[in-house]
Amino acid sequence: MHNYDTTLKYLSDRFPEHFVNLIFEQFEGNVVLLDRELPTNMRKSDYVVKIQDSNCHDGNFILHIEFQSSHDADMPNRMLSYYTRIRDKYNLPVYPVVVYLNQDDHGCNIRDTYENSIYGDNIIRFKYKVLKMWEVDPKIFIDNNLYGLYPIIPLTKHRSIHDEKCLAKCFDLIQNIDLEDNVLKSDISVCTGVLAGLKYPKELIKSLMKVEIMQESVIYQDILDEGMQKGMQKGIQKGREEGMEKSILSVLSARFGDIPANLTDVIYHTKNQSRLDKLLKLAATSRTVNEFERMMQKA
Repeated sequence: MHNYDTTLKYLSDRFPEHFVNLIFEQFEGNVVLLDRELPTNMRKSDYVVKIQDSNCHDGNFILHIEFQSSHDADMPNRMLSYYTRIRDKYNLPVYPVVVYLNQDDHGCNIRDTYENSIYGDNIIRFKYKVLKMWEVDPKIFIDNNLYGLYPIIPLTKHRSIHDEKCLAKCFDLIQNIDLEDNVLKSDISVCTGVLAGLKYPKELIKSLMKVEIMQESVIYQDILDEGMQKGMQKGIQKGREEGMEKSILSVLSARFGDIPANLTDVIYHTKNQSRLDKLLKLAATSRTVNEFERMMQKA
């Protein structure tokens, strides 16, 4: 699973107040979700809300967050562009934040400022907040019952805890949330699995996620649909160029690596166009090669 953007946008839409608490601890004001689409550019921001807090002497303002699964050296330019467009659209002060998710970025030169000087004149100096999740204490989320942020816990700061025990504890924590909405709880669990993929082995995540939970989850179905659409588009394009059999194998190898020779042989000897269409969908949606092999026997 690599749908980090989809996952975080779902969580921040569903639990906007929890994400405000990610930036401002013990926040008690009002939060209003705003349109993420900004003028002059169809690219949407990740999270934009209006903050209404009587304790803030600046009055109303916009909180803007961008989530980064990997380091982007162009982030200062991007954040300045977002800032000016958000400011132009809503005519309110903006508090900009970049949340870095992947601990692999800890050695990178992560900048928090855009500066521009010409002939010695300081034209502009724009600063934004940088939050590195691997430096955040997960107790903040747990102690304040911010369950909308529980999926990020696998990426936070941990001390001498074996990976498997740590991740298992995260899933147990979610199952014990005091929520009557089991579908929502399943969604939170699936989001945890998606984001954990930035740090933990895929097989470990799969071993801890229960099939019945994934089947209940709405966002999991959305991810499957999105994966199928992408796989289909890729497969159709390659099909035009190489033939449907190669398209199926291309999707499988891109998702799972080396494909067993006997499976390759079976696919190449499948000449029925209708069955090949079904196999292409299976290649895009199956969670493992073994699941693909089982399902193809029924196709």
